[in-house]
Amino acid sequence: MSRSCQDSPPSPGSWRLGLACMGALALLGTACGSAELPDQASPALLHSKMASTASSIAEASWMHLPVPPADGPRLFPLSLATRVRATPSPESDAIGYLRVGENVARSQDPVAQGGCKGGWYAVRPVGFVCQDEEATIKADHPLVRAFSHGPDRNRPLPYSYAFVRAVAPNYLRVPSSTEQETYEMRLERHLRNHQKLGKEWDQMAPGANDVPLDAEGRAAGPLRTPFEAPDLNARYGGQGRDDVPWWLSGGRRVPNISTFRAPSYAAMAGRIKRHAGVALVDSFVAGPEAGSRRFAVSVDGRLIPADKLKADRASAFHGAELNEKVTLPVAFPVAEVTHRYRITKAGPERVGTAVRRQLVPLSGKVREAYGSRWVEASDGTYLRSSDLKVAAAPSTLPWFATGTTRWVDLSILSQTLVLYEGSRPVYVTLVSSGRDGLGDPKETHSTPTGTFRIYQKHVTTTMDSSVADSEYELRDVPWVMYFQGGYALHAAYWHDDFGRPRSHGCVNLSPIDARYVFNWTLPDVPQDWHASYSSDAMGAGTLIHIHK
Repeated sequence: MSRSCQDSPPSPGSWRLGLACMGALALLGTACGSAELPDQASPALLHSKMASTASSIAEASWMHLPVPPADGPRLFPLSLATRVRATPSPESDAIGYLRVGENVARSQDPVAQGGCKGGWYAVRPVGFVCQDEEATIKADHPLVRAFSHGPDRNRPLPYSYAFVRAVAPNYLRVPSSTEQETYEMRLERHLRNHQKLGKEWDQMAPGANDVPLDAEGRAAGPLRTPFEAPDLNARYGGQGRDDVPWWLSGGRRVPNISTFRAPSYAAMAGRIKRHAGVALVDSFVAGPEAGSRRFAVSVDGRLIPADKLKADRASAFHGAELNEKVTLPVAFPVAEVTHRYRITKAGPERVGTAVRRQLVPLSGKVREAYGSRWVEASDGTYLRSSDLKVAAAPSTLPWFATGTTRWVDLSILSQTLVLYEGSRPVYVTLVSSGRDGLGDPKETHSTPTGTFRIYQKHVTTTMDSSVADSEYELRDVPWVMYFQGGYALHAAYWHDDFGRPRSHGCVNLSPIDARYVFNWTLPDVPQDWHASYSSDAMGAGTLIHIHK
């Protein structure tokens, strides 16, 4: 299902995401669609709003069950969004979901049977999953064997990603050469061009997954050098083997789990447009009956000809930790060339340059001289304010900035995001918010201002053309944190323009920054889950304060 920055999240009939508004907004005491906080509320009062609800009472009756041990038996999801419910009932609200390829620790036996023919299993660390067409306890189920791994949450890009450079079918099985010629226009010419220019087309630059990270997920050094581009198998999601997977050999196929419905006899399920982004989980080379062509396997199990893809490793940009040595104000040079100056009576004198988008600590001093506004760096040099994006401490902190409360501060004008613990800033980076700046989000591509709570978090989710400055589908956008309706913070793997407004309303972060913010904020997405929703079971989401 595609998601956009203007659209509301999917209805309960798809992923039961109605819990997000009911849970997160009930915590705020507001109506769905307006998550702005009252000025005089306290966090304790906000969290207690749901304590007396019927769902909380029902949930409490299941609290006696032990948490399944991490090394216990496993439950395997069979869909892209297998719902985890607060109680073992089909009427219970979803508190998150699992994805095929992952698996989660479960109770040894079903804890209830009502409304679920295979029985309800308790899963780690909380919630219940029905064993039905969306989940199984059988490790030898064909879908479990076919989808052998999920996203890698230890990396900024949890999957391998690529962009479509020519309209391509989404095949459901390995197509014969004749079928390929039927479904792909001017195929012979395309293959001839790829054979001639493929090496040039397939060149790669280092990116997000090539930056070393510390244990907390912050960048711990520059890009690893020298960079060795992965081989064709690895760059398209492969696990090191090029032979046809067992579930596709001999004309086999597994059930279509994509959102595109197709008859059981179909060779393909829809087409993917040029410039679309796609996440990949495997790659192989088909036999001579299929032209010995390489295919990539997308997250939903559909096959895309690899010669119609351009693999990409996304931006390596990242923000920086703030501490006792380096704190606000700081600046990020965003001009192509940013000079450092010494201001003299004779005029500004160049004394060096600043690295583009590399953090510059500031002293806080500002000067107006020689027709420009200048800010002083901590080393005593000056930089033109117009060459920078500056993150400064607000003159007045919001009411909730107390103790160690975690919250996110985002400035539309400076295109900066700062993470706070109480009154202490701990991390800063650049973002790309709505391209229309401070306009009305209802009428323009602007990011809403106000104070919100994160109410849904997804390791990845698909977004449509409304999410960014793209007119194309963007599959499996990583590290998505919804804070109002369809507006979210999320990674952008399709551009490297952080520090400039350019989205359709969401807040774009680099993959490294998005993963760090995702792991730093609430609600937590438990290990082996794919998403969680703010609720009584998962807790309230982190506050986000967005202002000009």
